[in-house]
Amino acid sequence: MTGFKILMFKIIPTSMLSMIFGWLALIPLPSGIMNGIIDWYCKKYGVILEEAVIPEEGFCNLNLFFTRELKKGARKIDKSAGSVVATTDSRVDQFGTITKERIMQAKGITYSVRDLIPSSEAEKFIGGKFITLYLSPGDYHRIHSPVDGKITGFFNIPGKLYTVQDFMVNSLPDLFSLNERLITYIKTSKGDVAVCKIGAMNVGKISLAYDDAVTNRLFGKRFEKLYSKEEQKAVKKGEEIGTFNLGSTVIILFEKGMLDFSRLKYGQKVKVGEKIGTLK
Repeated sequence: MTGFKILMFKIIPTSMLSMIFGWLALIPLPSGIMNGIIDWYCKKYGVILEEAVIPEEGFCNLNLFFTRELKKGARKIDKSAGSVVATTDSRVDQFGTITKERIMQAKGITYSVRDLIPSSEAEKFIGGKFITLYLSPGDYHRIHSPVDGKITGFFNIPGKLYTVQDFMVNSLPDLFSLNERLITYIKTSKGDVAVCKIGAMNVGKISLAYDDAVTNRLFGKRFEKLYSKEEQKAVKKGEEIGTFNLGSTVIILFEKGMLDFSRLKYGQKVKVGEKIGTLK
């Protein structure tokens, strides 16, 4: 049955369907209809709407609801020296060492860091650490910096838009390096970090807070932009760096020798700003 599901996702035009979903999510709807949809969605996926900043006129379309901002103080950012924090409200799916350039996707399945980041930047992370964070449909969809540092560039990589549900992660090799992705490079005093935002089916797009690059565009092209020293943008731990227009996956990569993980457990839930490791 899993094989048949994977075959169907390979056949159906997931990119076009996701683009259409993104367009539909931008259509204004009457407040009565929107409120009914939001009430149903919150009950089904456990959304705590009281945490969100709600416009005076309410959410006039689905995209505004999906990309909702949180109230100030809704998430506490760990301020301890050298701490590394969760980029998203999400589930810890995998974490560990990038061994011989291979990253663990699921039990018995790995993929190459060079395929995930098809750039010379990938070489920095061989032998380093990684953590894979999965966002459910009910999670807060904005993405925040895990560290203090400077944003040195980004890489926009068009690709497939397969679902990142568990059955696909556990069965389709190289899933994260096949799917569309938008990668943020951050330099810290201890080494480099890459925040890899992975696209998926029905993620209308991924956008950046510090640049106008977005994913899932018609005729999108692979594009890596490395900033000059003058262009590099200072970023604080917990500061917003991007947005999913619905849930997906974030993979954070760290250079070799720069990180010790906290006592994480597979499957545990983390919130934006929660400590997940310490810079050495």
